[in-house]
Amino acid sequence: MKTFLRNHQRLAAVVGLAAMLLAMVGAWSAAARVRGRMAARSDLRRGHCRILTYGLPPSWLPEYARLLKERYGVELHPVAGCIVSRTLASYVDSYDAVSAAAANRKFGHDVFKECTEDARKSAAESDGVSVHPR
Repeated sequence: MKTFLRNHQRLAAVVGLAAMLLAMVGAWSAAARVRGRMAARSDLRRGHCRILTYGLPPSWLPEYARLLKERYGVELHPVAGCIVSRTLASYVDSYDAVSAAAANRKFGHDVFKECTEDARKSAAESDGVSVHPR
């Protein structure tokens, strides 16, 4: 084996480098939750409260984003559409957990629930749908 490695140093270096890259990719994916929390804390320290989104947006999303921004200074930032990797979903979910908790602590209530309800009502009213059936 020693003779083989000595005679094929370039091959051994390429194989070793490939193995290191695979390990780094795996570690990067595994650390998505930690990276999401760290990024959210960093943004909050700099005064940026943001919620990341992915997936098919509901029709009332623009109104929801407007309400969050105007009332509470929280920005909505889409990062992906319907196709989302597990790594990205993990990152976004961790990021949002930290950001949402900070916003709710700061304002003393669930600002996201409030804005969701108001945005849905507004969208239903603009569509001519009764929100509260009688």
